[in-house]
Amino acid sequence: MNPRRFEAEVAASREAAFEAWRQSLAGHDDPSRPTIKGDLSLEAAQILAMGNSKQLLATLQEKEVAAGALTEAWSALYPTAALTGSYRRVDQVSSFSAGPQTITIGSLDNYSFALALNQPVFSGGAIRAGIRAAQIATLVADEQVRAIVQAVLFQTRKAYYDVLLAVELVRVSESDLDLAKRHLDDVEKRLKAGTAKEYDVLRARVEISNIEAELIGRQNAERRGRAQLLRTLGVAQGSQVTLTGRLVHEPARPELEAAVGKAFRQRPELFLAEFAVRLQHQLVRVARAGWFPLLSVFFTETYAKPDPHSATTIAWGDAWAAGANMAWTLFDGFKTSARVRQERARLRQQEIALLDAEEQVLLEVQEALLSLEDAERLVLSQSANIERAREGLRLAEVGYRAGATTEVEVLDARQALSKAQALYYQALYAHMMARLMLEKATGDLESRGKEPGR
Repeated sequence: MNPRRFEAEVAASREAAFEAWRQSLAGHDDPSRPTIKGDLSLEAAQILAMGNSKQLLATLQEKEVAAGALTEAWSALYPTAALTGSYRRVDQVSSFSAGPQTITIGSLDNYSFALALNQPVFSGGAIRAGIRAAQIATLVADEQVRAIVQAVLFQTRKAYYDVLLAVELVRVSESDLDLAKRHLDDVEKRLKAGTAKEYDVLRARVEISNIEAELIGRQNAERRGRAQLLRTLGVAQGSQVTLTGRLVHEPARPELEAAVGKAFRQRPELFLAEFAVRLQHQLVRVARAGWFPLLSVFFTETYAKPDPHSATTIAWGDAWAAGANMAWTLFDGFKTSARVRQERARLRQQEIALLDAEEQVLLEVQEALLSLEDAERLVLSQSANIERAREGLRLAEVGYRAGATTEVEVLDARQALSKAQALYYQALYAHMMARLMLEKATGDLESRGKEPGR
């Protein structure tokens, strides 16, 4: 078989993927990446992400793998039945004379069919341990799915919040630009009245250019954020959506003990570590089975021509046999002892990994609580600061029109307001992200995710 055929198949697949992307740009729907339009709430975003996540869809197949492995483990406990058949023709057969009679031994044409049954009776505990290990593996698959679900929810909410922040920062820059243009009008009017200088006009125009540059950067950040959100949702990049959520402050003061308790009871990573320890216990038992004998019983039924009981009877006949087999390896060069030693060492590794996972989860919970506390203080400080900055700009503009303040003071006041607004929305974003990180740290993402601002 020519391996170049596979290269051609891959190349054709890549071309088809590229063409599908081009069609999506032209407005044609791609089943793997649908195009959506209209309002998008956080709940809808999470539902879309869960339904379209390639990572989640792939991880769900682990449940099928585990289910198949469990069935395979149980099969070792059941009897096996094998049907065999053969035909053999020989060039000649043996014969001998007994007086006037010639007796032929065997036949030129030989047929044989056999049914063999074998039932394991004792395996040193390997079969039972294998079944228990497979059962634990199904629980591991469930926790892997739960971990991916929480990861998808976290990624979706973070991407959603990122866009909300980017939108607010664009609005701040647009408002800032509008204020700067209004100020330029005031300066130009004062220049005509002879109460301002050309430098003042030039300074105001430079400030507008600076704000426009900042606005362009923030608009680019919004576009990148939207692209990442659409990628997380698994929809086409040509989708046009309007986020219905907004950045809001929802006070939260969780206690450390309650948060840690919730994390220890809910985090899928801890369940995975626990199951890994129990799975390794079963693998130790499988390794120890090498020290014990293997016992099984069998039954065979043979239907053959010539008769299996008499090679001189050239006719169909049947024969059966039953018995027991026992195999006990008395010395294997310390192979079993070495395997047991390895599996016990791996068991200790898993036990240490569980302790490490608990410490990591505890650290994440503590960090999330500290971040939430800091974000809470930041929001409270910045919410009051916006009103002060607005009032400062109003007084500066009134004073400038009356000739009591300079243009520099007006620009400083406007920049202070712009910075205060940006810091306020960044504080709201930080607070929402701190809450999100706490939900992630406590494994509580699946029960959360309501629309921000509702």
